[in-house]
Amino acid sequence: MIKPIHSITAALVSLLLLTFLIATPLQADQNILTVTGEVTGSNHHFSLADLKAMPNYQVKTETIWTDQEHTYTAISVAQLLEKLGAKGQNLRFIALNDYAIEVPVDILLEHNAFIAFEQDGKPMRIRDKGPLWVLYPFSDQPQINTPFYQAHCAWQLKTIEVF
Repeated sequence: MIKPIHSITAALVSLLLLTFLIATPLQADQNILTVTGEVTGSNHHFSLADLKAMPNYQVKTETIWTDQEHTYTAISVAQLLEKLGAKGQNLRFIALNDYAIEVPVDILLEHNAFIAFEQDGKPMRIRDKGPLWVLYPFSDQPQINTPFYQAHCAWQLKTIEVF
C-alpha cells in the first residue's frame, strides 16, 4: 500500500522535531526541575540559570554508565532541600522517561548525593543523561558503588517529590 504524501511528510517533520529537541541545548531560562510536596510554599520551578546561581561545586567521579571519570558541576541535594525548607523524610525522583525511584533523605545526605547539570564543563544534553542527573561521588565512596545506590541515580531528572 502506498501512503499518501502528507503522511510521509508528517512523519519526517515529527522525526526532525524530535531530533531537534534531543540535540538542542536548553535555554537558560527554561524550567527544567520542579520540586513538589513537603516544601515551604507551593511547587518550586528551577531553570538551568537558577541552578547555576545556587552554590555549586565540582565532583570528579566514575560511574558504571560512563567510560571514564568525569567532572560534574552540581548542587548538593542537602543544599536544595535546605533552600526549600523541605520537611519530608523521602524523595521521589522522576525522570523524563517516567522512571521513578523513592529514596530516604537520610541516605542521600549521608552519602553526599548531588544533582549534576554539567559534565566536564558542558551542559548535559538529554541524550547524555541530562539536563540533570542525580549522582553520588562513587569514586570517593567505592563501598556504595552497588546496585542499591546506583538505582538512586536518576538521569534526565525532571521532578522531585518531597514526602
